[in-house]
Amino acid sequence: MDKRIIHPQQISVSELLDLIGLDYLSALAQELQSDKWVIKLKTKTVFNLLIYSLLESNRVSLRGMQANYSSAIFQAIEHLAVEDTTAHSSIRDRLTQIDSSYFERVYNRVYQMVSSHYDQSTLSKYNIKRYDSTMIHIFGHLMSGMKVGNSSNNKYQVKLTTELENDFCIRMKFFSDQSHLSEETSLKEVIQEAQHGKKDLIVFDRGLKSRETFKEFSDKHTQFVTRLNANTRYQTLRQHQPLPTIEHDEISVLKDEIVYLYGTGNNLVKQEFRLIEVETKNDKSNLLFLTNVVDISAYLVAYIYRQRWQIETFFRFMKQEMNLTHFVSYNENAIKVVLYATLIAAMLVLVYKKLNNINSYKKAKIQFFKELQANVILEVLELPDGIDKLKKYLAFQARRN
Repeated sequence: MDKRIIHPQQISVSELLDLIGLDYLSALAQELQSDKWVIKLKTKTVFNLLIYSLLESNRVSLRGMQANYSSAIFQAIEHLAVEDTTAHSSIRDRLTQIDSSYFERVYNRVYQMVSSHYDQSTLSKYNIKRYDSTMIHIFGHLMSGMKVGNSSNNKYQVKLTTELENDFCIRMKFFSDQSHLSEETSLKEVIQEAQHGKKDLIVFDRGLKSRETFKEFSDKHTQFVTRLNANTRYQTLRQHQPLPTIEHDEISVLKDEIVYLYGTGNNLVKQEFRLIEVETKNDKSNLLFLTNVVDISAYLVAYIYRQRWQIETFFRFMKQEMNLTHFVSYNENAIKVVLYATLIAAMLVLVYKKLNNINSYKKAKIQFFKELQANVILEVLELPDGIDKLKKYLAFQARRN
């Protein structure tokens, strides 16, 4: 695809949807034979219905998807017969049986398109990859999950461990087993499964603190920045850089040293790391940062760690606007399908927000959906019988409402 498809300042919904490609959706379904013996809810239709429903509401449900299927705009998108309907139970059954690899392939296509045609490094020298996890409550009688703390017998949680590269490229992994409750397990697994290049710099919080894991990262040339607890024990080997003489508005650098860290007990992990201690000027608190990157300033290390907070903002967006706190089905296949669709819709909205200089996620999503609706109406009106067709769609929807 031509790199000019995404413009440097503004982007339309049509241009973003071209990242997916309607012809690609049809060809992929044919390649995977995912519609064999399927009469009504074809794979491409289910995909479009999920994306449409995720953009239309922040609380997606099977009954909501049923209503959207019969809406005038969606009928126009799918070229459905005016009185075509479906049941919420049919949507549920289709989600449990549909080929999830179709949605994974579309997600990977959009990820690669966004990465190659739009996403830019936060820093000129590095791609920042932020890692963190978020938990979602479920009921144990519907689905197995993790027991967390003193929660009641039938209330469990599942975990979504996430990579957010620069501003828009999102990967998530779903965990429901107790062994992945610890970030030492889930974060390490997701980080190690990813491919990291020379420009990639991973950032994570104190949930992952194993000294041996830090050593593994360094042995594999995986560059990282993290934060340590204030009572961390270490052995100073030497000063790394002279303390900066230029004042910073928010922090003062107190230490910049090469150290060994103590692991469990008195075990000294003999791997050199760079430890930076800063004092915040507003509340005089001391923060310790750890990294294996030695060729950037101490201020920049602190700045890079601060960029981790963007993943917290991203989680709020996903939970408040993209239905991440609610599963439309507790079937594993259905969860996987909806999650891929959610990530696709989220990446499109994030790009739309940034390139069109929209100041909130909610506004970006609303504006994206309104533009989508307007585009569909205009396309219908361009048809020879477009006005009559649109009247029929709207009349049928009015009778249903």
